[in-house]
Parts: sequence; structure tokens; C-alpha cells
Amino acid sequence: MLKKLDIVDTKRFKRGVDMDVKMQLLTIALKKDAKENLLLTPLIEKAIDDAGYVAVEWYTLEKEKLTPHPFKPEPKKK
Repeated sequence: MLKKLDIVDTKRFKRGVDMDVKMQLLTIALKKDAKENLLLTPLIEKAIDDAGYVAVEWYTLEKEKLTPHPFKPEPKKK
């Protein structure tokens, strides 16, 4: 579960997570000290996958602009 990750700010949104079902967009409130560590994305991706969803890309807010970043695609099976 995402809310159990130490990096999630559970005081924001609904226990740290907001989901727009119509848009299939999940917003996760990160603690300030976690926002700079991009190595955390595999933890977030795994938690999303474990919940039964497919994590396609994640976004950062940089200078008031959303920047998309794809999650690493799985290696193709031969």
C-alpha cells in the first residue's frame, strides 16, 4: 500500500493519496525530504502494481509545469 511507504505524506489528501477514477490519475503526496530522491520511483511503481494497477508514467511539478517521466518498461520476452 502506498500510504505505508515512509515517503508518503499521509496528512495530505486522503491518507496521502488522491485518485481521479475518471482520468485514471493517482496523485501521491510526498514528504518534502522524499521529493528530491528519484530512486524512490521503483517503490512507488511496485506499490501501484501490487494494488492491481499499471503504472505508466509519473510527473513532477517543475517551475509550475508538469513534466512527465515514463516508468521503466519491462524487458521484452523473447
